[in-house]
Amino acid sequence: MTSEDYLHIAFLLAKRANSKDIRPNPFVGAIIVAENGVIIGEGFHKMSGKAHAEVNAINDALIKSTDLSNCTLYVTLEPCSHTGKTPPCTHLIIKHKIPKVVIGSMDPNPLVAGGKILADAGVLVETCILPEVVALNDTFNINQIHNRPKYIIKSATTINGKIADRLGNSKWISNKKSRDYVHRILRTNADAILTTAHTVIKDNAKMNIRLEEADARELDLIIIDKQLDILKLINKDLAIFYKRIKSKIYLVTDKTYENELPEHVEIMNVNMNDGNCDLIQLSALLLEKNICEVLVEAGGKLNASLINEKIVDELNVFMSPSLLMDNYALNVFNSNELQAIENSVQLTLLETQTFDSDILLRYKLVY
Repeated sequence: MTSEDYLHIAFLLAKRANSKDIRPNPFVGAIIVAENGVIIGEGFHKMSGKAHAEVNAINDALIKSTDLSNCTLYVTLEPCSHTGKTPPCTHLIIKHKIPKVVIGSMDPNPLVAGGKILADAGVLVETCILPEVVALNDTFNINQIHNRPKYIIKSATTINGKIADRLGNSKWISNKKSRDYVHRILRTNADAILTTAHTVIKDNAKMNIRLEEADARELDLIIIDKQLDILKLINKDLAIFYKRIKSKIYLVTDKTYENELPEHVEIMNVNMNDGNCDLIQLSALLLEKNICEVLVEAGGKLNASLINEKIVDELNVFMSPSLLMDNYALNVFNSNELQAIENSVQLTLLETQTFDSDILLRYKLVY
């Protein structure tokens, strides 16, 4: 077997973790391979604050052999060298005299990356970068490099880019299979939904996760609400105020609120520049709350603002086979800024899927 083969096994182990259990940590899988090519230890990172993949793999290998001095460690992410909630993995590797480590992706934070420490200790360190391994930790890498959550815009549009009629009615542009995918994949993977007070009041949606085979699951909700309209008495029966046990509604505003807040509602004070939310400041605050991936389900103005700030990472457009031929119907992106064709935002197509007559176009944004 090749290094790629062994790393792919470690990659499959890494994928067994639940992203929300390991936040803000990355997916990591590791295997220990004996000199004869037999895998004697396997492990993956299961829970934030618990043992890392390398530790689990080494402990598994020690059940079969107390001598790892002729083994190779294959790990999907560069071993860490810092003491956080757990000790550094580099120390354990060196302690057990593992002579060779093969790494499938590099840690984006040089302050905790341990490849050099291992090499300095005499360990042969090889890199074998696999695209699927790097892609698995896209959210983690964005968190580390940009100090913000990963932002994914989700929108259902007509062929000509309309998300609602001029009165704001949008039910339903996409079909049921598309909407099921949003719950099963996009909302399930996200830590929170970002939207605006206008959208929440207009749509009166629960903004939770609903799967046919399970009870509805809670999801944090971030609402840009400069005037705190959500807290007005007329809105007390909004669907978002379902009984929450382990999730919150964050109201983003520059206002103060003197009255008692409803349970599970928290004010998040952010600067409003000419009425526009400081999205960079908001991003830093969200990451501090361990909100690492945000699904944006909003109107054209917020969608455009996020892209103008260059903080959108993915765009998921569910395109229905319909036309809404009204100049006053609502656009998926709504901006009055002059933009020449040579300055258009560039996209890289990552994936296409069909849901009956709907087409999902998943793009990565190129800035």
